[in-house]
Amino acid sequence: MLKPGGEIYFSDVYADRRIPQALKMEPVLLGECLAGALYWEDFRRIMQELGCPDVRIVKENSIALEDEEVEAKIGMVKFRSVTIRVFKMPLEDRCEDFGQLATYKGSIAEHPHAFDLDDHHHFETGKPLRVCGNTYDMLALSRYVEHFELSGDKSTHFGLFDCAPAAVSSALESGAACC
Repeated sequence: MLKPGGEIYFSDVYADRRIPQALKMEPVLLGECLAGALYWEDFRRIMQELGCPDVRIVKENSIALEDEEVEAKIGMVKFRSVTIRVFKMPLEDRCEDFGQLATYKGSIAEHPHAFDLDDHHHFETGKPLRVCGNTYDMLALSRYVEHFELSGDKSTHFGLFDCAPAAVSSALESGAACC
């Protein structure tokens, strides 16, 4: 699929469950681009099998079913449009803390002031940011290496790294349940 260090960056529609086979050929649902939506966890597993174990969400939006006919046919499924970024490289299955830092140099022409790797890694130019081992490797082993100053190694392990989007992190701190 990709050479080591390669990146996939794209958007697609995903479902919160597998679409029933009987609905996959439904003309109205095909026309709405819903019948072919992949179950998110199946997509994540496919990426893992292809050597891309850490799927990063860059942006996501819920898709409202506003048509009564569509709602009647597939209203039990929740859909979302997701922009993702994945790298083909050996990464951990969880974000681990090694005390590493990444500082964005502001050298990507379209992003002189800041760069968003995903929905929870906003790198301001010149400002060091603590990153997990996976994020560090994504930057160090990909096309982004020249745009970051990276410090630290994996000689000291500090346990799991809280590598969740801000909304999820604050929900966890308030006692809300996570997946």
